[in-house]
Amino acid sequence: MYQESEIVSLLLALFLTPVMARSVRSIQMHGKAWFVAGYLSVVAGYVFTIVEGYWLYDLFNALEHLAYTVSGVWFAMGGLALLRRSRASRADA
Repeated sequence: MYQESEIVSLLLALFLTPVMARSVRSIQMHGKAWFVAGYLSVVAGYVFTIVEGYWLYDLFNALEHLAYTVSGVWFAMGGLALLRRSRASRADA
């Protein structure tokens, strides 16, 4: 089964996603797509967490952990893109 905190996390993510989508469109940042992919992977992990309590536990448990792992990679790539951009702009100045 699932825990109440997992339901709350999923609901917050689902209700805040449209707000974040509007905000992200207005931000101009190098590597933004990596952070969006990371966020979506975390939301997918939340969904997998709930689904594993009802159906195909082993599969969705593995997918949950894979989603969190992939989100870490996406966030790291976004940070690397920002770091490279920052160093390139300092070298130009």
